Amino acid sequence: MSLALAAPPALGQVPPGGARLSYTRGPGAEGCPEEQALRDVVAAQLGGTDPFVDGGGGRRVEVVLARKGRHFLGEIALYDGDGRRLGGQELTSAACGALVEDVGTALAIVLRPVRSAREPAPSQAAPEATAPPETASAPELPETASPRAAPAGSPHAPAAAPAPPCRPVAPARPVERRDAALAGLRLQVGVGALISEGLAPAPAVGFSGFVGGRWEAFSLSLEGRVDLPVAAKPYQGRIFGVSSLGGSVVPCGHVAWLFGCGLATAGRVRHFGMVNVAGEALQPYAALGLRGGVEVPFSDDLAARLTGELVANLARPTLHLAGGENLSVAGTSTAGGLHLVASF
Repeated sequence: MSLALAAPPALGQVPPGGARLSYTRGPGAEGCPEEQALRDVVAAQLGGTDPFVDGGGGRRVEVVLARKGRHFLGEIALYDGDGRRLGGQELTSAACGALVEDVGTALAIVLRPVRSAREPAPSQAAPEATAPPETASAPELPETASPRAAPAGSPHAPAAAPAPPCRPVAPARPVERRDAALAGLRLQVGVGALISEGLAPAPAVGFSGFVGGRWEAFSLSLEGRVDLPVAAKPYQGRIFGVSSLGGSVVPCGHVAWLFGCGLATAGRVRHFGMVNVAGEALQPYAALGLRGGVEVPFSDDLAARLTGELVANLARPTLHLAGGENLSVAGTSTAGGLHLVASF
């Protein structure tokens, strides 16, 4: 049974204290908006009033978000005070932020309070006068007392007053929809370690950190990286060290836990003497590449990110040695990293 079918009888049963809310982000939906975001959507359509209360009896609303293939699934279930299911509905969306707004709109319609038909009429009515059933459910209209019936046979007996027309309930105020891919901006900061190959003559250990913004399905960050010195192959009894320092602009697209990025990097490579060599040489380099990985959330604000990348070195610093030998950066380089990411 759909939520829409359950809504008409349920509306008259909304308790004055509201309803309890259970909000769960299941597998694949850990990065979806928090519970407060859903409460804000519902409250915005109910005149700023949050209908959800903690604890107590009354009705209960369960919302479960999960990943289903390439889309997000939202399951809504409505229960009465005795735990009986009143209705349910399933909604899907390609973006979790848009799904939360759709779920909030559906709940606002169901939880919009109206006066029950069993409520007594205002005290203005005569004690023995009773409101007709068709007028008792029109709470927004002013009610007036019915005139006393004139004695039987009186020529001046007034005609019964016509029932006032029913006014329709105002429709739910639509929520302003933002671009799903750019919904929910959050600041992200990450630090971690990596192993790279190609900039130095042997695999190098390095460290990197980044800061950037994360939306629903897109992120943009600025990243800094340093590779620790690696000893080159001895040349005529002399040993050279190679290290690097660079910065990157990294735009990424995200689908659930997976992401793919582009890289634009600039920096410098340092060649310096380690044994029997004096001085150093600093040379610029530039690269373009691709990165892919998986981000596994530990909580709403903390995740681990595992990455792998392949870049083409456009500017290849070279150290020219005597005898025609050169110490040069490779045409391509690779790196794998593990980072800890915090979101704010």
